[in-house]
Amino acid sequence: MRLKIPVKYIIFFFSLLIFAATGWWWLFGSLPDLTELNSRLHIPSIRIEDRYGRLLYESLSESEGRHAVLPLDLIPHALQQATIATEDRNFYQHPGVDVTGILRAFWINLRGGESLAGGSTITQQVARNLLLTPEERYERTLRRKLREAWLAWQLSRRYTKDEILALYLNQMNYGGMLYGVEAAAQTYFGKSATQL
Repeated sequence: MRLKIPVKYIIFFFSLLIFAATGWWWLFGSLPDLTELNSRLHIPSIRIEDRYGRLLYESLSESEGRHAVLPLDLIPHALQQATIATEDRNFYQHPGVDVTGILRAFWINLRGGESLAGGSTITQQVARNLLLTPEERYERTLRRKLREAWLAWQLSRRYTKDEILALYLNQMNYGGMLYGVEAAAQTYFGKSATQL
């Protein structure tokens, strides 16, 4: 006995398949490859110091601002822990996306009637700021959030948590045209982040 499938079910199945493929392409089709990450990092400022380490001159890019990079092991542990406590307390437990953090932010925003809290993890912030286009970065849409979450999950699979934390501490904007904790410490406190 041969099973005969009605044509309407076949049409429905293929329509569903086309809809899913189109949705997938719309969400994730134009995402950058993670290999592009290194080409999107902020370029460090050029610093000219005397033999005693005193700054003589610093050349700042008009578009990039002040930026300095420190290896994670030179960034004080207290600063690392404070960043994690402030930005993403479950950083070492989740795979780049913290569902409980997103739900908590959604509940706070729902009760407040406006956007009061964000649910982005440190990894999501790295993905948004280094991999998404400047135009998409500031969109407040479900599509941008889903793309950011997908990239964060991929980053977590490719890089260690410490590498992601180092990217965050060295690449995020700390006000004005300051990128990274070292540039922020030098500007705000007149000393290296290693001395904080």
